[in-house]
Amino acid sequence: MKKLIKNWFIISGIVTILNSSVLSIFIIYAYFIKDHQLFFRLVFSLIGLLFASIIFLIVGTEFNKKIVDRIFRINCIVKEALPKDLSTRTLHSSEPSSDEIELLCSTIENVIFELKASECVKNDFISSMSHELRTPLTAIKGWAETMKTGDLIDFSTIKHGLEIIVKEASRLTGIVEELLDFSNLAGGRLAMNMEIIDILAEVGEAVYIFKERAVLEQKNLVYNDPKSVSYVYGDKAKLKQVFINIIDNALKYTNAGGAISVTVTERNRIITIETTDNGCGIQKSVLPNVTRKFFKACNSKRGFGIGLAVVKEIIHAHGGVIKIFSEENFGTTVIVNLKSV
Repeated sequence: MKKLIKNWFIISGIVTILNSSVLSIFIIYAYFIKDHQLFFRLVFSLIGLLFASIIFLIVGTEFNKKIVDRIFRINCIVKEALPKDLSTRTLHSSEPSSDEIELLCSTIENVIFELKASECVKNDFISSMSHELRTPLTAIKGWAETMKTGDLIDFSTIKHGLEIIVKEASRLTGIVEELLDFSNLAGGRLAMNMEIIDILAEVGEAVYIFKERAVLEQKNLVYNDPKSVSYVYGDKAKLKQVFINIIDNALKYTNAGGAISVTVTERNRIITIETTDNGCGIQKSVLPNVTRKFFKACNSKRGFGIGLAVVKEIIHAHGGVIKIFSEENFGTTVIVNLKSV
């Protein structure tokens, strides 16, 4: 029985019992004083009260059922506005509700809170995107205008300028591709080219991409790979993108002199790729939100806050699991589990 109907049924029953008890006391009193006229009047009144209470309970229950059904429908519609990752974090209002009306109020409160939070996140994203796009565009425009004036006669300087333009153009391409990937994943439109692949090769290539950067940033990047693991059924490019993103984050949030290790193991047909760093770590209060779209644990770092959201979607599309453990000022560990074929 729904809570609202149950509560109303209990209250109506209590009121009926109290009224019947009072009438019963008067009936007993009339019986002992031998006032037969009063006695029969009270008996008929009690029968009438019980009959009316039964009719009232039946009609009232049906009426309340219609109200509760409509409240339930409204609650379901409102819930659609809530994010889908509720199992990984705590809602603004999660107090136990005594009936469907309080449940609806709680849901509306959560939706309003999420809308306000989304507005803040959207503003932060626009600000971050503007900053990320301005830097490469300024560099490209600056060097292009310099070359256009013809003031550069030194070939080595021109070559250096062209290298910067190509580098910043590639950076812009990466930003656009990241945004498109997230848009396609969120809309369920990202095509997966599934095949049997060697996961060690993809992890190894991802580590190799960052070897030079790690040296330049004075960070120790170590790859602990086994001799062999089972193959995985997945999209080679998308899985490599996952490992590139995770390692990039590890380097980004690790200071000079720090260490990042990537380890691949296999147990019970589950392949585990574990990336650990001793960087700044993530606050416990924000850790459940790091895979949400547009969320950034640190606004001072580059990026849009969609990398881990894309990673999570790709891993889930492969039937895998991603886990993130972190302690502020001690480092972060990202674990990806994939099923072998």
